[in-house]
Amino acid sequence: MLDTLREQQRGRLITVFGVMVLSFDTLLVRLIDSNEWTLIFWRGFLPAAMLFIVQWFSDKKLITQHLLRPSLLTLITAGLFSASTICFVLSLNNTQVASTLVITNTAPLFTAVIGFFFLKEKLDKATIFAIIIAVGGIGLVFGYHPTIDELRGDSLALVSAIAIAVYLVALRKTEGQLGSIYIILAGVFTSIISLSVGAKPFALDMQHAIYMFLLGGVVIPLSFYLIAYGPRYLPAAETSLILLLEVLFGPLLVWLIIGETPTANVLVGSAVVVLTLSCLFAWQWRKQLKTQSH
Repeated sequence: MLDTLREQQRGRLITVFGVMVLSFDTLLVRLIDSNEWTLIFWRGFLPAAMLFIVQWFSDKKLITQHLLRPSLLTLITAGLFSASTICFVLSLNNTQVASTLVITNTAPLFTAVIGFFFLKEKLDKATIFAIIIAVGGIGLVFGYHPTIDELRGDSLALVSAIAIAVYLVALRKTEGQLGSIYIILAGVFTSIISLSVGAKPFALDMQHAIYMFLLGGVVIPLSFYLIAYGPRYLPAAETSLILLLEVLFGPLLVWLIIGETPTANVLVGSAVVVLTLSCLFAWQWRKQLKTQSH
């Protein structure tokens, strides 16, 4: 029992650290002065390259069996992850950081709905109630009379959330065995798409190249690796609850370093969504703990 508690505590601390690292994502996107497709290219290519190297030395068999000969489901899942990456960056370049983060973090709710229809997973009353309230919170985010660019950015964040949700359902269907393969392939897709629409990978000056390396070579792969550690020892609901810290840390860093302040509507809408998701995940966590104790 004591060993289990220690493992859970370790998983909790590592996941929190992973989220804190990931929170620098939005700040670095804001600091990198480049064509948005150039940014998307490196944000897809660098994590994929880093993960490929790690995977090659840890389990080469997975690469030869699934990366070089991917199934249709693997290609579709990787394509969805690529779409979420592209829409996320485009959203950040068009709207407020808080708007993008709060909308994309509603992905677990979309996952529950999609899982209900395609995996026949049970959708309990608490989740349905949370979905209704969260939709209202998203409505507030959209309802602050945004500019055309901000409306486009908010809409792209919504597309990103849905793409992530479908990706998570596909990941669940395959029991997460090919997670690294999906990200590597998604990086390849993202890079190809970016190049085809005008990315200029080598047009960055030294300062922004350093920011880009920190983003794609350190922040994203390191945070994904740390966050993936959590579910080994923690209930899914608790992991989801910890991930919500990004909605708080991300805008805070951007405000402290750049001075970008969210509008009142975005703050209220974000608070509604975060509070709703927090209550839902906390309730699910408590329910899981009770089930385990009996």
